Amino acid sequence: MNNTSAEFIRVYIISRYFYLIIFVIGMLGNIFNLVVFCRKKFRSNSCSLYFIAYSINNFMNLTIGLLLWSLTLGFHYDWEYKILIYCKIRRYFTHVNFLLSSCLLTMASINRYARVRQAQLTENRDKYILFCKRRTTYIIIISIIIFCLIANIHIPIFFELHHGACYARDGTYHLLFDIFFLIFYAILPPLSMIIINIVTVIQIRRIKRLVHPTVSRREYHLILLVITHSVSNAIFTLPFTINKFIYYMCKNRITEENNQLAFTITLLIAFMNPGLSFFLYTLTTPSFRDEFIRACRDVLKKIKLYLSHRNAINNQTQQPIRDDSIFSLSMVSQRINSTSSVSSDQS
Repeated sequence: MNNTSAEFIRVYIISRYFYLIIFVIGMLGNIFNLVVFCRKKFRSNSCSLYFIAYSINNFMNLTIGLLLWSLTLGFHYDWEYKILIYCKIRRYFTHVNFLLSSCLLTMASINRYARVRQAQLTENRDKYILFCKRRTTYIIIISIIIFCLIANIHIPIFFELHHGACYARDGTYHLLFDIFFLIFYAILPPLSMIIINIVTVIQIRRIKRLVHPTVSRREYHLILLVITHSVSNAIFTLPFTINKFIYYMCKNRITEENNQLAFTITLLIAFMNPGLSFFLYTLTTPSFRDEFIRACRDVLKKIKLYLSHRNAINNQTQQPIRDDSIFSLSMVSQRINSTSSVSSDQS
């Protein structure tokens, strides 16, 4: 592939159109996620709080990440490569959002494991019950947010503009940041989620042998949702990590245009995880799909009720006007008749 065709695919097809398509679909999908998870059936479950926080974080992730990348790579708004403060702030919040998403999914996996253990045990289950309470979940989410903000505080300090790029300062910090990114973004979160979900599945198989299992159908569906999202998170983020690793290992043998094309494609794949989460939930989780259908029906009912109420108000406001006009016409006719009768009597 020559440089002209590679640049055309990278700039005009992927960065402009595909990025914006995933952005719009992702924003709408996360709105639908919030509608479903905030309904009474789901919001009473502590695990749903992690997905509510995850969907809210996706708004910032798609906006600060994907939309601004589209403006930079596709429309050549090179603020990130020219304005230092913009470079530092954007890269800081981009990494915060990525890390926060992984941490929330990891804690959702731990939450489902604790719920399964709670159903298994008859003794020493208080710590699992405490972990699954909503109050504990709120504290954990706030703690995760603070942790992600502090863990990435080095980015606005040591990131700088260098050779027309916004990245880590050359030298020791550059190497340390690559190791930090590899461990905390590429290896540790997916590996933790996979291990926790494997252990959860093993415990579920043991629960099915119980005479009276205490895990409801909705709990099983949430476990399925967490497992499938954890797997998709690993699948979607793996190409970006592999591409970055290959670039550092074979930096001198890869042309800059091919590197930018690979970066653009793998970045698009990475953002499919927050962008297509609604469709993943809908396809894999029956209770989520059923609740979304109920939510749509409730919205349609409210729209019909609003329209019927509005029509009733319009009819009520128009009816007195018609009566008054009829009454005024009758009064005018009576006066005309009275005046004509008086004139005939006088004649």
